[in-house]
Amino acid sequence: MKISGIAAAGLLALTACGGTTAGSTTGSEPSSSSSAAASPSASASPLASTSSEGAGTSSGSYKVAAWALPISEAGDKLGTIKGDSFSVDVYQVATDVASKDSMFVDKETKENLLKKGDPVVYLNYVVTNTSSADIPLSHSLITPNAKYTDWKYLGGMPSDSSSDGYKKHGLSSSGVKLKEKDPFVLKPGESFNIAENFAYTAGKETEIKVTMTPQDAAGDLDHDKKETAETTVTLK
Repeated sequence: MKISGIAAAGLLALTACGGTTAGSTTGSEPSSSSSAAASPSASASPLASTSSEGAGTSSGSYKVAAWALPISEAGDKLGTIKGDSFSVDVYQVATDVASKDSMFVDKETKENLLKKGDPVVYLNYVVTNTSSADIPLSHSLITPNAKYTDWKYLGGMPSDSSSDGYKKHGLSSSGVKLKEKDPFVLKPGESFNIAENFAYTAGKETEIKVTMTPQDAAGDLDHDKKETAETTVTLK
């Protein structure tokens, strides 16, 4: 997905629906009002540092694209998102805590929306080409957008932007091996994985929408062939 967050001096303010703006799923920070006590970090199988350069490398239940990092099947499978030409298996891999305070506060309460030590959850998305044709992708691969069904802010859920948590839990927010260049051609039956994290509350019903926009022959995003699929899952 698939997933990435990227201001002026001082704290940014968020307000409830009607004037709220929130960062992207993979790079902003979470709601304190829905935070539960942090659970112990779940164990996860680390991604291998290297993998075969040949197409069709096997990784558990999946056939990994030549350019993709090894696929982790760690954690609990929450569900599957099905698009016209792809599917996405959603795994809840681990829970952890935010590495630092966020810059975002609620405009009305002035409460920091993600304090250091607040719980976050890591989800891993395993994307498979279910069509009979190659799908050329850009560096964005897919764009996942997860948010609680009762999330009161516009935009996606906030998250911890540090890369350390991904490494700790054997995950990747990019999904691509170093030095690989686009287009990243996902052949029929092949898969890749991409992870994200966001504010964690156990038992929360969560809407997940995934967008895949192929790359055309000129190297531009082909928005005419953009696909979006979604589902609702419940966090463990």
